[in-house]
Amino acid sequence: MDINGLMNEILLQSTYEGCFTLDELLHHGSVHSLTGIGASKEQTQAFFLVLLGGEPDGAIFIDEKGTLFGDTAVLHLTGQEEFNLHRVAPPIADALVARCRVFEKSHLKKSGRLEIPTIGAPPRQRVGVLCLTVQDNRVPLAGAHVSIRKGKLVITGDVTDSEGRVCFRLLAGRYMCVVTDRTGERTRCIIEFHEPQVETFVDIGGTEDEST
Repeated sequence: MDINGLMNEILLQSTYEGCFTLDELLHHGSVHSLTGIGASKEQTQAFFLVLLGGEPDGAIFIDEKGTLFGDTAVLHLTGQEEFNLHRVAPPIADALVARCRVFEKSHLKKSGRLEIPTIGAPPRQRVGVLCLTVQDNRVPLAGAHVSIRKGKLVITGDVTDSEGRVCFRLLAGRYMCVVTDRTGERTRCIIEFHEPQVETFVDIGGTEDEST
């Protein structure tokens, strides 16, 4: 079995965590000390990032020319990839990292949670807290990944808690909210955010309701 087939076999037997951009993946892995594999696949190439205890310790890049491991693989990251993250057992991650260890992580890591760029922002633009409760037909949905986007830019993202709730600190404005459940299904909705604190319910099995 080739490396691509091996990785696919591992992922099929693993627990799906959610879909993340590279920055979101690194943040989520660090916050939750997660051990798993992030897989980004396109028609002619695939990238696998192996997390050990939240650290991006291994990388594999595969295309029609062959396979690259570790630091050489990381050089092929553009930062625009979207990764499907799966939790895996530490012994499996350890075995993979032994083959594809990343030694130079400075080009992978970015400090802190993603924030909205404020350079040139209007002086009266206010910062507030947006809290979302994600439901599926009115039942709180735990473990759903929620990303907040402005155009094509992913501003921030996190995973809902046991009550389906997640909060973000944002500038007032209009945002696209993308909810990805554990099966990988995505639901998109528009969020208007203009008050110091907004509580919003997003029902991926029904309609969205917002109150402040």
